[in-house]
Amino acid sequence: MAPSWIPAVFYLSSVGERALGMWTGKRSSFPALMKSYDTVGAWIQPPWESDERPDSAEPVMLVKWEYVATVIFEVVPEQPLARTRIGF
Repeated sequence: MAPSWIPAVFYLSSVGERALGMWTGKRSSFPALMKSYDTVGAWIQPPWESDERPDSAEPVMLVKWEYVATVIFEVVPEQPLARTRIGF
């Protein structure tokens, strides 16, 4: 599973609280739109950016995994493909 464009809530580790405290306003969690992730961290839409932009460029922000204790998001399970019956 590779989440993309999913609303998520990031709960910060103690390292993350210290590193991002000025940006998060001393909160231990924050909601964000997770665009993708890789081995370094989660790429999110910065909360101060709006969803609509006049150009095609989209700013993203990296939240390193070492800053995150937990990420919560909802996943809709994929439905199995319906099989058609073979008729004779």
